[in-house]
Amino acid sequence: MILEDDYGIFLSTDTVLALIPLFILLFTVGNINMDYTGSFEEKHIFYHAQDSMELMAKSDGLDNHSILEEVSIAISDNRIDKAKEIADPFLKKINGNLKYRLVEMNHLNGNQICSNGDFKNSKDVAVAVKCHGDFVYKLYLSR
Repeated sequence: MILEDDYGIFLSTDTVLALIPLFILLFTVGNINMDYTGSFEEKHIFYHAQDSMELMAKSDGLDNHSILEEVSIAISDNRIDKAKEIADPFLKKINGNLKYRLVEMNHLNGNQICSNGDFKNSKDVAVAVKCHGDFVYKLYLSR
C-alpha cells in the first residue's frame, strides 16, 4: 500500500526522468560546432569583388569615361600596356592588401591585363564578371 507521503517521491522521480531527454537535447545542440567565420569571409571577399567591378564601370577616369570604357578603348587599339596603366592603379587603390587579377575574355582570350599576386596558394578566390560592349572582364580577388 502507498502512503500519502510516498507520492512526493514518485513526482520527483517522474520530473527527473522527464528532464533527462531535455538535457540530452541541450547538450547535443550545444556541442554542434558552428563556425561562421569562413563563410562570412568568403561572402565579404565576393561582395568586394562585385563592388570593385561596379566601381570600375561607374568611376570617372579620363574624359568622363569609366575605367572599363578606357580599358576597352585601349584594348581595341591593341595597347595592353595602356590598359594596364589605367586599371592597375585603380585596383591597387580600392583593393588594398588583396591580391587581384583582371582579365579580358573576349578579345584577349583570357589573358591578363593586370595582376598583383600569385593565386596558386590562395584558399579563397572570388570572381566578378562585368561586360562592357563586346568586352567581358573577370576580376579575381584573393587574400
